Amino acid sequence: MKLAVSGYVSAQEGSVASANALLLRSLLADGHEVDFFSKPSFVDPRPAVGEHARFRFISTDNVRPDRFRAKVQRIPILGFLACRVDCATYTRLLLKQMRQEHQTRRYDLCLWLGDYVPGRVKNLPMISFAQGPPGTDARSIVSRFAEIRRLAGSRRALQWLMLAKLRLSSLGLPPLKHSDHIIVGSMQSKKTLHQRYGVKQSQISALPYPIDLNMFRPAEEIAETHNELRVLSLGRIIPRKRLDLFLNGIECAVRQGLRVKATIVGGLGFVPGYEKLIEAFPFPDRLRWIKGMPREQVPALLHQHDVLIQPSDEENFGSSVSEAQACGLPVIVGHTNGNADYLCSRDLHLADDRPETLAAALKHMAQTKSAAVLTSRALAEQHFDLAHVTRQLSTILHSVKASHSPAPRPRMNPMSDTIDIIIPTLKRPDHLRRCLDALKLQDRAPDQIFVGVRADDDLTPAVIREYESILPVRAVEARGVGVVGSMNSCLKECHADYIALLDDDVEIPAHWLSSMLDHVQSRSDVVAAGARDMLQDYPEMRKTEPLEQDVGNVHWFGRVTGGHHRGGGTARTVQVLRGSNCLFQGDFLRACGFESGLRGRGAQVNWELALGLQAQAQNLKMIFDPTVRIIHNVAPRHDGDTVHRGIFNFEGTSDIAYNETFVALKHGTGLVRWTIPLWHALIGSHVCPGLARAADFILRPRSQPRQRFAATLTGRLAAFKACLSRSQTNERLLSEQAAAHAP
Repeated sequence: MKLAVSGYVSAQEGSVASANALLLRSLLADGHEVDFFSKPSFVDPRPAVGEHARFRFISTDNVRPDRFRAKVQRIPILGFLACRVDCATYTRLLLKQMRQEHQTRRYDLCLWLGDYVPGRVKNLPMISFAQGPPGTDARSIVSRFAEIRRLAGSRRALQWLMLAKLRLSSLGLPPLKHSDHIIVGSMQSKKTLHQRYGVKQSQISALPYPIDLNMFRPAEEIAETHNELRVLSLGRIIPRKRLDLFLNGIECAVRQGLRVKATIVGGLGFVPGYEKLIEAFPFPDRLRWIKGMPREQVPALLHQHDVLIQPSDEENFGSSVSEAQACGLPVIVGHTNGNADYLCSRDLHLADDRPETLAAALKHMAQTKSAAVLTSRALAEQHFDLAHVTRQLSTILHSVKASHSPAPRPRMNPMSDTIDIIIPTLKRPDHLRRCLDALKLQDRAPDQIFVGVRADDDLTPAVIREYESILPVRAVEARGVGVVGSMNSCLKECHADYIALLDDDVEIPAHWLSSMLDHVQSRSDVVAAGARDMLQDYPEMRKTEPLEQDVGNVHWFGRVTGGHHRGGGTARTVQVLRGSNCLFQGDFLRACGFESGLRGRGAQVNWELALGLQAQAQNLKMIFDPTVRIIHNVAPRHDGDTVHRGIFNFEGTSDIAYNETFVALKHGTGLVRWTIPLWHALIGSHVCPGLARAADFILRPRSQPRQRFAATLTGRLAAFKACLSRSQTNERLLSEQAAAHAP
């Protein structure tokens, strides 16, 4: 795509600017064109980007206001007014130059990095990749006013209080109306934008910042064992960062007998007086304060500590937290800290802001500090890998571009939460008709139905034409391989708040959509719901088979249970849903997409597990409701996967083994990333046997055990090779970028 970009970018400055520099380089490496608008005295990304054929820097310098502001900015009142004039004229000039360039360059999108877009360019979708919801620092000044008055004095405290209230007024808030889509670092920030500022959830995406995983990595040498717990606070000292809670929690832990050594790294922010909290700490021998540190020294600093603490209020995304995790450290985050979306089993999310709660967390860390660092590192590789974040960002960009292409068909429910449905199909017209007939009877009508149709499918278009007058259904050309390619093609057209996935050979009851929607909306951490599918392949056998409670679970020891067609009991949370019928939060599905690295020419299996592991990594839940039942007619497949129809096929078996191993290695986090492949290797299944099924050579020689083992081993080895190659490629890309821009 061709992008008009502005914002904060620097390889040497703070975490946001350096993350934006990584993203900018990666977008260029992925083939996007970037025109960056800025004045060199403010932001100049050229040292970070270097020479690149697809990069243009367009100088946007409001010379006179900028120079005047530089001369008088220290003069009271006049300096403030000069800064306001400089900012206003610079913003106006930026938008003017973008409009002029857009006339000839015809950009696809405008992307504002680190801030909210300040205006509009006609016929150009505007995206804000913001540092968080507006007013977080201002709200902290209001809520911490008593503390600020005690530390900074009444006069300064009142000044900051007035500025904070101005910032929170309509005069101080950024004009969110100019943003067609807003990207923030966490679900915490997304929730604030939606609930406090009324931004539609479909217009917000949560995406973490990338970090340099080569720079931030575990120490090569094992650190010496220490009897004391070495804790670190890293970042500027401002009210929202809760230095008071950090110090009070450590004081409480020390008084309870815990051996703690604390380090604070960061200078004073905009509110003076916070050094008094450090000076008043009752155990000065347990505390040191480093007022500043070059960024390149931060990894070594992290290696010298056992845990990083960030008890911030309304934290959008703390890069120091993710950098600590990449270095193998466990972290403790505050109860309204957005990094809670990206925690592993070693990390702790505080339930409140009481010092006693933090002290209890420190005691837990002291007891478990010898735990392996690989769990934290694996989580960082899962969420903060540059290539992974860039793919997610590209998905968002393409989605916004598609939503502002020629207007889609008007939705049936414009005033309520919207639901789109994806149905991949291939030459099964009779089954598709039954599926669409069931959709006509829903008590909650869908807004759009997208049917993925292959170019060589000459049967499906006629079926879609039959229903166009009674359902909001349209065909989408299925590109890419198999069902995953078809669903990804449809996903690009989906802009609804919720997205349902249906096989073309299912018939859902009239209350299916409303029931699944109720489940997903029942809790903030639920992203998907699905029902029990009543398989119609062997009706008599299905009537007598026992019902199971252990359905759709990923166990810590590596076993993944399916069997959703045999699920009994009541609605409950699970980790994996069956793809034949499920409903997802639209933002989650658009951010994750359907795993395109799977093997198979038709119905690539285990894409559901990929989504489940990504949800699990974000501490999100799925609900399986066996009381809602759908009819699954099990239509014939047009690919090599006859395995799931009871017929051995070498290619199909190898693809299944590859996919289940590949998905675990790529999307698994923590222990299950390794226990799932280990379970497969040792136990396996009848389809893809493990070592425990070696007895089949003697007991079941007609089940083709030699061919099954050979196909399984071929697939598993190929998956390990693919993941290793991917990891090496990512490391080489980061190394080349770092070397290219080294001084």
